[in-house]
Amino acid sequence: MNNAQMVLANYYNALGSKQIDRVIEIVHDEAKFIILKKEPSDEIPLYGIYEGKEGVEKYLNILAEVYQIEVFVINKIIGDQDTAFAWGSFRIKVQVTGKAFESDWAAVCEIEEEKIKLFQFFEDTAALEEAFDLT
Repeated sequence: MNNAQMVLANYYNALGSKQIDRVIEIVHDEAKFIILKKEPSDEIPLYGIYEGKEGVEKYLNILAEVYQIEVFVINKIIGDQDTAFAWGSFRIKVQVTGKAFESDWAAVCEIEEEKIKLFQFFEDTAALEEAFDLT
């Protein structure tokens, strides 16, 4: 496993074991996390861009408050020294509605100084919005 793959694997391992301090350590000071859509939304709290360690910590707090991750599977992580790509599937319950949804997901990240500088996460936003009762 090369550098970028290892950093992304470490991120998901720390996230999965709820070691938020370790997750933040893996994040670059000038990080930019794009979660699902660039534009923020009042209806879907995770949508938007989170910058720096404080922004990523805000994203992680929203994730913990709004969603209950029931299953999270990483199919594969590939990459080179500076870039990693991962994909898999999950089942998540939205706390405010009690509705669960399943989705495939993908993430791409760029690594600088062995930390995540850019992270973009993709999933089935139509299924997410349906779980929030928006459709």
